[in-house]
Amino acid sequence: MKDSKLTDFRALLERIVTGDERAFSILYDLFSADLTKHILSKVSDAQVAEDILHDLFLSLWRNRQNMLEIESLPAYLYSSCRYLILAHYRMELKRASSKEVEDLDILDETVPLEERLHYRYIIDIVSNEIENLPEKCREVFKLSRSEFVSNKEIAQRLAISESTVEKHINKAIRRLRDVTKKFLLFF
Repeated sequence: MKDSKLTDFRALLERIVTGDERAFSILYDLFSADLTKHILSKVSDAQVAEDILHDLFLSLWRNRQNMLEIESLPAYLYSSCRYLILAHYRMELKRASSKEVEDLDILDETVPLEERLHYRYIIDIVSNEIENLPEKCREVFKLSRSEFVSNKEIAQRLAISESTVEKHINKAIRRLRDVTKKFLLFF
């Protein structure tokens, strides 16, 4: 029985590799309900779970030429879900930490007005300095820090090397440190 199940998946995968959309639809129908339950147990948000599931199947379709290398389809799908869930949480952490800096006690009325104005002033200086960066440097920095795009993906999008991406980011950070060093003790 176990071998027949593997053989069934093998035939399905072979059809998908050739671009058979019907076979891919069958694969989706076979696994989507269980994968959705699994993802929901980890993220507790139906929309996020649906997005992760769609990302998984979109990735499968785009890389279908490699599907015959998969030894255990269920194990592969669940492992892929695990990586996508972890990526989701990493992105959430990045968003939360950047939002904290932007909202840093500015609206908290228990913080003295002078401190709130000081934070706002520093944030304005940083925002202004980012806008004054050279065009390519600014674009790379914003993709990295505002949109949370990986260096590799930035390099691909902008048709530059990853080391060039890193140089632009480092240049921007150095410039921001220079501009803010007289205002911040921890920078």
